Amino acid sequence: MKPSIVVFSVASVFLGCHREPPIPTRPPKAIQLATATGSQVSGESLRYSASILPYAQVDLMFRSSGYVTNVRQVRGRDIGTGDYVERNLTLAHIRRDDLQDQVAQAQAQIDQAVAHHTKADQDLQRAKALYSTQSITRPDYEQSQAAFDATRAAVVNAKAALRQIELLLGDAELKAPFSGYILSRNIDRGSLVSQATTAFTIADIDRVKVSFGAPDYVLNRIRLGLELPIQTSSDAFPLKGQVTSISPAADPRNRVFAIEVTVNNRDRHLKPGMIATVSLGEVPHASVTVPLSAIVQSPSEPDQFAVMVAQQRGSSLVVSVRNVRLGTTHDSSVAVEGVSPGERIVSVGAQLLRDGDAIQVIQ
Repeated sequence: MKPSIVVFSVASVFLGCHREPPIPTRPPKAIQLATATGSQVSGESLRYSASILPYAQVDLMFRSSGYVTNVRQVRGRDIGTGDYVERNLTLAHIRRDDLQDQVAQAQAQIDQAVAHHTKADQDLQRAKALYSTQSITRPDYEQSQAAFDATRAAVVNAKAALRQIELLLGDAELKAPFSGYILSRNIDRGSLVSQATTAFTIADIDRVKVSFGAPDYVLNRIRLGLELPIQTSSDAFPLKGQVTSISPAADPRNRVFAIEVTVNNRDRHLKPGMIATVSLGEVPHASVTVPLSAIVQSPSEPDQFAVMVAQQRGSSLVVSVRNVRLGTTHDSSVAVEGVSPGERIVSVGAQLLRDGDAIQVIQ
């Protein structure tokens, strides 16, 4: 045997004796499975708690600062919470003297601006005549034209300032924009108010809005103009209202859509803040249920929930994480969205599993 062949053979034997052992795989984890079941389609009674809101509500504020000199009197007292007011009724005044002084100042500025403009006009006419005979240079003529334009703009600005102050003077009286009830009054005679001071809050309750939230699976039963019964605890018989608003997007916190129903309230029986019940009748609603023990926290979204779905991969049974949305709970099971009927779900041992783990079913 040649030496080179002997060395190769010995090296081969040496390497074969020192081969690295294979990394052992994780053993399957023992779990129990349950099958997701679809509940029978049943009629769900759709009754929702709703809040009664004013049809319109505004905060009334003065447009300028000043001292309150008068608050409207009713039955020997200042008008206030609970009083009904008609549209355009004057509720309060602020002192007008300060604003009248500003009007006088603005008028004086107009007079001054007009006088300057008149003189600039005369100077311009004289400059035009002299320039036509070449008695003055072009820069002198252009200077007269610029002075005329500047004084004309000053007149326009002064008149605009006067109109603005006259508007403020007119707004020294605070009037009700519509008929309604006063919900609050935050001023008294002698109070110093600013443009940020809410003097009154007034609400129109000749009509009221009944607001509630509904899940997505009942939206096909609701449309604008639909008449719905509204029941309050103090009414023996339900009232009727029409759907006037349907939110195009769900609230991200509770996944419901805001619905508003407008109800005629000419007798003012319904008050803002009252609680009512809106009935939509019954709607068929199917759901898929899984054991409560199958619900785990989602590893990718900590504020969401998930289940471990068993799937066959070759000869092994593995699990995959699937996020779900929870519904109503019935005894030891819960309705979920995101799982199909017949899928196998880990019911015992799900908390110990990770996505892709192999599992072994035990009884």
